[in-house]
Amino acid sequence: MSKLKPLMDSFGRRITYLRISVTDRCNLRCVYCMPEDGISLLNHDEVISYEDILRLVGILSNHGVNKIRITGGEPLVRKGLTGFIENIGRIKGVEDISMTTNGILLERYASELYNAGLKRINISLDSLKEDRFNKITRIGNLKDVLTGIKIAKKTGFNPVKINTVLIKGINDGEIIDFVNFAKEFELNLRFIEYMPIGGNIADAVLSKEIEEKIKSEFDDFSLIAGSQANNADNKDGGSAAGVADKAEVYNSVSRSFGFKDGKAVIGFISPLSEHFCGDCNRLRLTASGDLRPCLFYDNEYNIRYILKENGDEAVFEKISDIIKLKRFKHSFNEKAKKQESLLWANDFMNGIGG
Repeated sequence: MSKLKPLMDSFGRRITYLRISVTDRCNLRCVYCMPEDGISLLNHDEVISYEDILRLVGILSNHGVNKIRITGGEPLVRKGLTGFIENIGRIKGVEDISMTTNGILLERYASELYNAGLKRINISLDSLKEDRFNKITRIGNLKDVLTGIKIAKKTGFNPVKINTVLIKGINDGEIIDFVNFAKEFELNLRFIEYMPIGGNIADAVLSKEIEEKIKSEFDDFSLIAGSQANNADNKDGGSAAGVADKAEVYNSVSRSFGFKDGKAVIGFISPLSEHFCGDCNRLRLTASGDLRPCLFYDNEYNIRYILKENGDEAVFEKISDIIKLKRFKHSFNEKAKKQESLLWANDFMNGIGG
């Protein structure tokens, strides 16, 4: 198959980024990811095989998909993950492989993952206080995640990103604690607005509130040049000295801020208050083997069936047709006013892929 036309939606957006959920299983039960009593998990034969995923990546990489993120559930609970990552790295055209994890198993796997070719990692952490961490994750041990973060840094992952979801009345009092934590360990911390996934509408802490809180405590907190937000919106003027080089190359969904000492990057991902759909370059593959053009709507297409029934060229054409159905943007505010509507994403995040 020759190198050819890019994968493009009906709005002219090129799809270059594939997020792959390798499992719906997780060793935590986070409140925004699944219900307390868990959900019905996929049987082994219902989970997409590594072989099918590798074939899909091989086809898409020939059409411009060059960034891969491994997600779950918790990806590290699936056997053979490091070998799978190593095989993805061998696919021509793949330039970047990263992973999102809860960090619980990083002490065991960090070195193995790094040697397999994984160089960037995102770690979910929603509280620095043991009691709150237990409330949010229901069964987690904060010490395991903190150890995982330190080991990831020591191993050489760069950047090490921390994903933090703030929920009003639970952990929204820890904003400054998180910033100081990021500064101490020179981390890339991203505050993510709580999204209504699984039909759950909760009191989200909006990015603007967090930004204003940080600015009230740190005079040198300012926008990094080149981040997603228009620099004209940076009322403080200019970028933070010494941190521009820390801004991630792939930064289309977040606004990034830093400090003059250059010891941390603070990012904001704002799907509720400042949707970033206009630049969306993503496609998701669920653990069950379904292609999902948008995180926030439950339209899915069985890629295992498509792969089984078609050659590579035909697979690409069918996926190209699916991408043409991609929406221009989500409409959270509209849906939130009409909660009986079931048009937003009702699948839980462990099945969709974080």
